[in-house]
Amino acid sequence: MENTLEKLRQQLAQSQPPKARANPRSGGAGGGNPAGNDTAALNAEQRGAIGDHVRECWTKDAGALNIDKQRVMLTVTTDATGVARKAVVAGDDIGRLGDPRFRAFAERAIRAIMDPRCANLPLPHNVLGKVNVLTFRFSP
Repeated sequence: MENTLEKLRQQLAQSQPPKARANPRSGGAGGGNPAGNDTAALNAEQRGAIGDHVRECWTKDAGALNIDKQRVMLTVTTDATGVARKAVVAGDDIGRLGDPRFRAFAERAIRAIMDPRCANLPLPHNVLGKVNVLTFRFSP
């Protein structure tokens, strides 16, 4: 029996170093840019085209008080094909969600981005193929 075990050990012994590469270092965002935002990769014309596209789905509450002074910053995550999959209020604006008027304004902005007619963002080809995290600043 001892002899059989020794033969098996010899057969299974590694004779060459492993050929696989080491795992990549962990950390960074869940996809896309490890710094967390891909907006900087877009030029002004590209950002304008995205804004024009989403504007088609934007609905403004004309009766809202001081609507022209409202602004909201959103963080939008797209999939590899450029479709918006998640939109959330970002930065200091999170603290303003307690104001019902601001909350309604922010929810309209999120609905505009997530609307099936506008969620397929016109991203340039060089940023497609990976998850992207973008910053949107909405103002009427």
